[in-house]
Amino acid sequence: MILQINNKKTKNNNIIESVKLAAKIADEKKAEYIKVLDMRSRLVITDYFLVISVNNPRLSKRIHEDIEKKLKEKNTYPINVTGSSEGNWILADYDDFVIHILTNDFRDYYDFERLWRDSKTIEWKE
Repeated sequence: MILQINNKKTKNNNIIESVKLAAKIADEKKAEYIKVLDMRSRLVITDYFLVISVNNPRLSKRIHEDIEKKLKEKNTYPINVTGSSEGNWILADYDDFVIHILTNDFRDYYDFERLWRDSKTIEWKE
């Protein structure tokens, strides 16, 4: 039983490390808005949302490509990616976390975070 608890804790630390890495990559690429939401108490389908907002679809595609490449180097692969051809809203589902890369216009239009406004935020900068 203790081993399972330790494995669960280790798994959660690996998830957080992956989410923070993705956030840092977006920051390096000049994303305008980056927020990590803790969804563990809200959803059963995933633990964290990483919300990234950028000026244009080309930048969202570039950020997605860079994040995917770095996470693959750490043997972390998405189970599904949608929206990458258009770039206005790219959703990359990594099972334990989901990355949303939206253009500013899409984020404003869909008022994306209104639904999750009372979710706990996770600090990703060190």
